[in-house]
Amino acid sequence: MNNKKWMAILLGGIMAASLAAPCSVSAAEKTTLTFWHAMGGTNGEVLQQIVDDFNASQDEIEVKAEYQGTYDDTITKLKAAMQSDSGLPDVCQMYDVGTKFMSDSGAVIPVEDKFESTGYDKSSVMEVISSYYTVNGKQYAMPFNVSTPMLYYNKDVFEAAGLDPETPPTTYDEVLEDAKKIVESGAAPVGYSQAIYGWFFEQQLAGLGVTYGNNDNGRKEAVTAVDFDSNGGGLKVFDMWKKLYDSGYFEDYGTTTADTQTAFFSGQVGMIIESTAILKNAVDSSPFEVGTGYLPRIEQNDEGGVIIGGGSLWLTDTGNEANEDAAWKFIEYITTPDVQAKWSMGTGYFAINEKAYETEDMKAYLKENPNFETAINQLKDSPVNCNTAGVLSGVQTEARLTFNEIMPQVYDGKLTTQDAVDQLAASVNKAIENYNESIK
Repeated sequence: MNNKKWMAILLGGIMAASLAAPCSVSAAEKTTLTFWHAMGGTNGEVLQQIVDDFNASQDEIEVKAEYQGTYDDTITKLKAAMQSDSGLPDVCQMYDVGTKFMSDSGAVIPVEDKFESTGYDKSSVMEVISSYYTVNGKQYAMPFNVSTPMLYYNKDVFEAAGLDPETPPTTYDEVLEDAKKIVESGAAPVGYSQAIYGWFFEQQLAGLGVTYGNNDNGRKEAVTAVDFDSNGGGLKVFDMWKKLYDSGYFEDYGTTTADTQTAFFSGQVGMIIESTAILKNAVDSSPFEVGTGYLPRIEQNDEGGVIIGGGSLWLTDTGNEANEDAAWKFIEYITTPDVQAKWSMGTGYFAINEKAYETEDMKAYLKENPNFETAINQLKDSPVNCNTAGVLSGVQTEARLTFNEIMPQVYDGKLTTQDAVDQLAASVNKAIENYNESIK
C-alpha cells in the first residue's frame, strides 16, 4: 500500500473520530436522575409519558422513573437507603402521611430553597394544597397526586326514591334522611356506607373546624399530643359513625376501601364517601349515572373544609448540586399548566396549578366531566387554616391503623364512643411521645 493511501486512511480515521467526539461529550455531559415513585397501573403509564415528554423536551437531563411498589414499600426502601447513606434517588414520591418523617430526616432539600434559582412563582400552586407540605413556614415538597374525599351517589337510585338527583345531602343528618328514603322505597338495599378508614376520621374533624393534634396540628410547633379528645371533635365523629351504623340504613364493608366501592358500583348502596381519585373509575365502572357532592359535614361552620391526600415530590440531599438543580427543573416542569392538565385528565387527581384549568384541553374535559368540578370547587371553597392543613405527625400511618381497629368495636357495642375516643387518644399520644423521643 503506498504512502498516499496510508495518509488517506489516517486522515479519514482522524476525521471520523473528530465527528464522533461531540456526540460522546454530549452524552457524557447529560445529567441522569433517578426518580422513585409508587404509581402503578394507568397512573403509572401517565406518569411515564410525562417523564418521557420531559426527557424529549431538552437534551441536558435524563430522568429514569423507577416504580417502587406501594407507598409503604417506597418509604421502607427510602429509609434503608438513608441508613446506608447510599443509593438515594434524586427525586422521590412520598405519601401525605410521610411528610413529618421526610422533613425530620435531614436527608431532603426543601423545594422552596430552589424557587429563586429558576424564578419559580410559589403562588402557582393553590395555597390550600401547598399548606399541607409547609413545615416551619417553608414549603418542603411539591404536591403532585392530590386528592380529597367527597360524596358519591347513585342518581338513578335518588330518582327511584323520590329524591332530587341534582341535590345531594350536605350534612350527615341529611345523609341519614336520604338513606332512610332509599331503603324504605326499595330503591337500593343500603342507603349509605363509608369504609372504616382513619383518613375519613381526620377529614371529619377538619369539617368540624377543629384540629387533630395540638400546637395547631403541629404547624406552630411539633405535635406532642392529640387535640380531638379535648376539643370535642373526636366524640362527635364517633357518635356520628355509630348513629349511622345503628340506623339500619347503613352497611359496614370493613377497612378495605375497594369493598365499599364495589358495593356502590354494583348499585347495592345509594351513597358513599370516597377519594376524588376514584372518580374516573366510579364513572367508568357504574352502570348508572354517578352524582357527586361535597363531603358532608357533621355541623356547618366557616372554619371547616377538606384536607388534601395523595402524595408529593421530594428532593433528596445527595450531595450532588448539579443533580439537585436538575431534579428541581424536572419537578418544576411537572407543575406547569399543560403537564398538570395532562396528569389530571389522565388520572383524576387535581391539577395543582390553577392555570391548568384554563387550558383548552382541560376546559373541554370539565365540560364532558362536570362531576370533576365538584372536587375542584370543594377544594377552592375550603379555608386555608391549621384544620385544613392537616396534622403534621410522624405517626399518622400507625394512628390510622389504630382507628381502623377501634371502630369495629364501637359498631359491635364493645366500646362506647367515649371509650373509643379515650383509647385512640392514649394510643396515638404514646406513639407521638416515642416518635418525638426518637428524633431528639
